[in-house]
Amino acid sequence: MKLSKPVQFFIVFAAFLALGIPFKVMVLVEGFTEVRPVNAIPPVAGMMFGPWGALACGLGNVICDLFGTFNLTSLLGLFGNFAAAYLPYRLWYIYSAEQPNLHKNINILKYALICLSAALTVSWFLGLGLYYFFGTWIEEVYTYVLFNNFGFSIGLGMPLMIMVSSDDVKLAPCEGAKKYIILRSGKLRRLIPFIHTAVMAAISVMVLVFRISPEGNIAVGVLSVVGLCGTVALLV
Repeated sequence: MKLSKPVQFFIVFAAFLALGIPFKVMVLVEGFTEVRPVNAIPPVAGMMFGPWGALACGLGNVICDLFGTFNLTSLLGLFGNFAAAYLPYRLWYIYSAEQPNLHKNINILKYALICLSAALTVSWFLGLGLYYFFGTWIEEVYTYVLFNNFGFSIGLGMPLMIMVSSDDVKLAPCEGAKKYIILRSGKLRRLIPFIHTAVMAAISVMVLVFRISPEGNIAVGVLSVVGLCGTVALLV
């Protein structure tokens, strides 16, 4: 079953609102984040529908914010949720020639690692983005975003991915990833994701284990610049 791009967009958009709005009352950090089962949707939407699924997640998050957490930082949420879907789409086609599916153990492992990389990236973008763009550092935002994204993308997103990629549903994913603007070399496309994930993991260890704040910390700043370069390279 092949869906048109507008239909792909509206299915993901509607699902995002249906799962996102009811949980706005389960606040974790007032004005910033809550319990978010909706984070199961972006990796599946991205892998199956590419940029249209990612756009639906980004815009869907903005609409959800109108029901409790809407402010200027919602711009970070727009790009963060777009990346949460679009990055898995890009990463899947770097390491697999198959259409997205979880029919094999190796594909399940790929899915889990891709979700981890995306969760690390989004938590860095939203958590440290609050500091670098708005001058506010809230460690809990970083922590909750990371565990919301990774936990729900595995706990709920994996069963959802198994369902939509099953032979019974026969939902045709979008075309494979488009050509890269920066990572034109195949070697770079395989190397940069590892470096990028390692940088994001290093930032996570600094924040979660050593309780290091980005405020005045040169190491976090340098790693964030490297992470930004890797993120841009992977997304474009």
